[in-house]
Formats: sequence, C-alpha cells, structure tokens
Amino acid sequence: MGIAGRHAVVVYSTLFGTTARVAELVAAELRALLGGRVPTLDVAYVDPAELAGYDLVVLGACTWNVGQLPPDLELRLPQLEALDLRGKALALFGTGDQAGYPDTFVDAIGIVADRLEATGARLVGRWPAADYGFSASLALRGGELLGLAVDEDNEPELTAVRVCAWVERVVAEASLPGRGSIASDDNRATGERAGAAEGAGSGHGTRAEGQALRPVAADHLG
Repeated sequence: MGIAGRHAVVVYSTLFGTTARVAELVAAELRALLGGRVPTLDVAYVDPAELAGYDLVVLGACTWNVGQLPPDLELRLPQLEALDLRGKALALFGTGDQAGYPDTFVDAIGIVADRLEATGARLVGRWPAADYGFSASLALRGGELLGLAVDEDNEPELTAVRVCAWVERVVAEASLPGRGSIASDDNRATGERAGAAEGAGSGHGTRAEGQALRPVAADHLG
C-alpha cells in the first residue's frame, strides 16, 4: 500500500458533484505528497467506524440551503461525532459561493468542526480568510477559517493552487511522513493539477451544490 498506508482518508458529502471533485483533488495531492493510496469516500456510504483507522481524516462538504449541511452528512453526523479520534488529526474543507451567499459562506465547515470536537481529534489546516469576499461564516475564527474554502462559482482558477497549498499545510500540521513538497514538482503543479482543477471547477459553475432553496441553488455547486 506504500508509505501512506492507512495514514489519510478523504471523506466528502456532495449534492451535485462539485465537492466530490474537490475531494479527488485533495486526495491526489495527498497521494503525491505521502505516496501510496489515499481513498476518497462518500459519507453517504462509508462505515464511520472505518475512519478511526486513519491518522488523518479529511472531511469536505458543501453548505446547502441557507447555512445548512447536506442531508447525507446531517444524517451521518451523530455516528461521526460518537467516534473516538483521540490522537488523530482532522482537516476540513468546504465548497461555497461567496458572492451569492456571502452571509453563510462555507458554514458547513464551522458546523462540522463544532460537532466533531467531541471526537477528540486535533483540528489541522486552518486557512486565511483575507483572500475571500464574504460577510459572515460559521467557519470563521479570529481571521481564519477552520478549513479550506473553495469557491468554484466565482474563483475556479484558484482551486488547484489553494488545494495544493492547503494539503501541504495539513500534512505538516498532522506530522505525517511526507516524501517532499508537492509544490516543488513543476510538472505536476503546472500540468496535472491545472488539468484536474479544470475538471473540478465546472461543478460550482452551474450552482448546484452548496446552498439552495433560494432561486437556482446551493451555496455553490456543492
């Protein structure tokens, strides 16, 4: 299974595919940095107990309706928050639309962070909020977001760069055994990642996932 072994897993909750595509980007960066296999799992079908076997659990979600969790994640949260993740690291990312839903941007990150505090996991991967244009978020703590915010509706061209930098931060803070900086790999940084980002970016563009119950959709294309 390579050096990554059971070091990391990426779990996501998606409605229209955007968050799933971002999860694949995150997993690809983890594989590049750690080596070996890093599975991506839909929270709707995962056995929560399996997650306790990993050193790092990465969880991503869109923000649905007006600051709500997607239904699959809402259903699974009681099982997730009952896990014993003491000694493990937890990293969160969310997809949202800062222009269309500036007052509930990536609220899911904050909701999940608060709910999973009971697991005893150590939260890693906080992300600067300065580069975004939202007005309020449950994920905001002292000028930082509790995880990576991805806005495929308005800033799809930044997704690959943000994911790359964030994953490096997560791996360092989680003290996982890496094999080198991903950013130093020029071919991957300018080629494979850029291509992957293009494929991942289309999800938010149609505003399918994130927050919907307002005309057309979600917080974004979650």
